[in-house]
Order: sequence, then structure tokens, then C-alpha cells
Amino acid sequence: MITAAALLLGVLVVGWWSPRPLGWLSARVGPGTALAWWSLTAAGLIAGTIAGVLLLVLPGHGPAAAILAVLHDCWAAVGHGGVPALDPIAGGVAAVVVLAATTRLALAAAGRRRRRNVLHRRHLVALQLSGSADGRPLPTLWLPRDEPVAYSLGGRRALIVASTGLKDRLSERELRAVLAHERAHVRGRHHLLTACADVLGRTLGFVPLLRELPGAVRLLVELAADRTAAAQCGAEPLRSALLSIRAIEGPRRSLAMAGGDTAIRLQRLTAHTGPRLVSRAVTVAGGFAALVAPAAVAVTLMVGTSLISCP
Repeated sequence: MITAAALLLGVLVVGWWSPRPLGWLSARVGPGTALAWWSLTAAGLIAGTIAGVLLLVLPGHGPAAAILAVLHDCWAAVGHGGVPALDPIAGGVAAVVVLAATTRLALAAAGRRRRRNVLHRRHLVALQLSGSADGRPLPTLWLPRDEPVAYSLGGRRALIVASTGLKDRLSERELRAVLAHERAHVRGRHHLLTACADVLGRTLGFVPLLRELPGAVRLLVELAADRTAAAQCGAEPLRSALLSIRAIEGPRRSLAMAGGDTAIRLQRLTAHTGPRLVSRAVTVAGGFAALVAPAAVAVTLMVGTSLISCP
């Protein structure tokens, strides 16, 4: 039980105190690196919670033996007025909590997927009726609207949605930069990342890390798409396009060109990054540290406790 308690305490430490250092680091590394660190920290938090609960519920035995032990302790408490052992009771409570959280996550994910499919069907029907798509593998639906609008929908039937007003307001270079930005969202699977972050934040928002995860991911995917578009089309066309259409956003569950904090995006658009090999090494090292952070905290706590208890 000591190992499980230390691991769950490590989960609490990471879940409550990691957002601030992650936010500080996100301003000093590339958006792809920061996005990986936030995502892996959340993944490590969930994995640490599941591992800690399993250590409580299954302390070296199979599931049947653990269930029988809980029932035996409860029966002994009722029949003899004693207090049942702490391990099976704590494990049972933790298992119920994790099961409830998992059910809530599954229901939220299913609801979001259903609403996303409805949104996709409406756009695909409009695409078929209008016949205004271009011939690219990733189709673009041109809406007859005066407002400059550009957003993308992910998934297996991904597409880009833009308005005719966008063409009228932007130059050819700016328009290419906007479309490159939206294609970067689709190819980087940014819609899937934001969907996972939104579901975690909505269902487990009492944990500070998961409460701040959706906002951080939404900003970082915009920064990542900006960087890809700037590399393909140049930073200046993308900058002027951002200033032209920043007030118009797309529907929910889409990633719009106007998404995120425009001031931060403009500031980070020309930010310099180090050599690619160094950047990848930093991403991998930081990602591994983020993933194992709860376990590292648990080991530190156990080692510190053992050193203090030794004469």
C-alpha cells in the first residue's frame, strides 16, 4: 500500500503544481515541443492514477482474490464489530472513483463524437450541393459569405471551409498562407488533440492540470499551424492575414484561423528555434520526464522517507 499511496501522492503533486512550470516552459520552446509536454504530462497523470489504483485493488493477487478479501473483511466487521483492513477498503473506494471517472469520460467523448459527426455531415452535404470544392485531396468548401472566414474540420473526411469574402479581402499570398495554416491543422491531427483535451477538461476539471489543458492545447495548435504555414508561405503574408480576419471564428469543434490569442500568435510568429536535432532531443527528453513525473515523485518520496526513518 505504501507504493500505491506514494504514486497517488505523486499524481496529486503533478496534477496540482505542473501547470505553472509547463506554462513557463511553453513560452521558451517551440509549440510542437510544448504541445507534446502538455499532452504527455496529462497522459502520465492518468497512467499514474490507474497504476496506483491497481496497486491498491490488486496487491499481488488476482481480481477474484481481491474481491473476496473485500467481502470477507466487510463480513468480519459486521459479524464481530471489528474494523476491516485498510488496504481493501481504500482499493475499493479508489476503484469506484476511477470507474465513475472513466464512465464520465466515455459518455463525454461519445457525445462530442456524435455532435462532430453531425457537423461533418452538414458541411459535406453543402459541399456536394454547391459543387464549389477544388480538386485537392483535402477539399475546400467555399461559402458565399462576405465575412472573411476560414476553419478546418478534422477526422477521416477532413475538409477546409473558407468564404468568398476571404478571397476578396486577402491577396493571393495571404490566402495561400491561410489555407496552409488550416492544412497544417488537419495533417497534425490537431482536432484530435483538442478534442481529447476538451473532454478531459470538461470531465476532470477539478484537477488544475486538466482544467488548463484545453486552453493551452488550443493556443499551442494554433502556434504550431502558424509555424508550418510561415515555413511554407512566409511569415509576413500570414501576419497580415491574421490582422485582417482575427475577429471571425468558426463553429465549435472546428479550428479557425482566428482561434487563439492573436497577440501571442503575432509575437511568436517570428520566434527563433534552435537546431532541429537539439530541438528534437529536448522534446524527447522533456516528454519522457513529463510522462514519468508521477512515478518520479513517488520514488523521491519513498527514498526520502526511508532515509529519514533510518537511524
